[in-house]
Amino acid sequence: MENVMTLAAPRVGQTPEITPDMSIVLVCWNNKAYLEPCLNSIYEGGLRSSFDIVVVDNGSTDGSQAMLREKFPEVMIIQNDHNVGLGKASNQGIEATNGRHILLLNNDTVVNGPSLDAMVDYLDQNPDVGAVGGQLLNADGTVQSCYNGFPNLVEEFLIATRLGEMLRPGYPANVTDKEIRSVDWMGSACLMVRRRALDAIGLLDEEYFIYGDETDLQYRLKKAGWKNYYLPQATTIHYGGRSMNRWGRRKMVYRGHMLFYQKNYGPFRTLALRILLGSLSLIKLLVWAVAYLLPAKREQAKKEISSNVDVVKLCWSLA
Repeated sequence: MENVMTLAAPRVGQTPEITPDMSIVLVCWNNKAYLEPCLNSIYEGGLRSSFDIVVVDNGSTDGSQAMLREKFPEVMIIQNDHNVGLGKASNQGIEATNGRHILLLNNDTVVNGPSLDAMVDYLDQNPDVGAVGGQLLNADGTVQSCYNGFPNLVEEFLIATRLGEMLRPGYPANVTDKEIRSVDWMGSACLMVRRRALDAIGLLDEEYFIYGDETDLQYRLKKAGWKNYYLPQATTIHYGGRSMNRWGRRKMVYRGHMLFYQKNYGPFRTLALRILLGSLSLIKLLVWAVAYLLPAKREQAKKEISSNVDVVKLCWSLA
């Protein structure tokens, strides 16, 4: 059996008898240390909007389920027996709830009531908007990259070679932006989507295991005529990168990019992306092979070589 759902009694703010303003969907995989403060921030943040919460656990082995049952008995739990991926797990949570809006929330975040209320209010006041996201902050208060344009080959080259950062710090996003604006896509660390829009275009594409699913979703929203808006006044602390190291993340990010191109841009641009990323990774592989000869660089070189081999295989469909 793939999953088990545990229903729970409501806490103040949760309204299972009626349609809540938002349903909060968290996907968890071995991240108990961050999940607990995340949930506490929801309940203690002074939310005016009504809500319900579902946590989809992707086969955690760190005691996350026991912690949830002990400290948050009012939270609905969907327990998968293995990691089914972020997209599929998010869809399980969406389908198990009935809020007017869906908040896709990373478990390594700390939220506050006024920010979430601002997102609900903006969707309610702007019926042509399909998704809203806010300003993501590091633990020290500095601003993360919050939004971007849809992928293109020039940007892929500038990011992969890091030339973009040389041209402009923080490339490709303008992280200091303080104006409400229409954007192409925002990260899903704290992303609120109108349920009616999801009903119109479909849920997250489950072929994306992790990375790329939120870009694909917002691409489909805009293609269907909905707008995506960035709200800098809606702030969220996002610790980030707690479930995967950067070497493992690289392959998954590139896989997501290639899948996005394949689904939305056609075979020619997809082939161009494969050639671009595969060639650059091959060059990096050769550079790190030389660096391996230096004792001081050997440990890092091992990880970089392995990571770039994975990307080269991925780009040429060998893995």
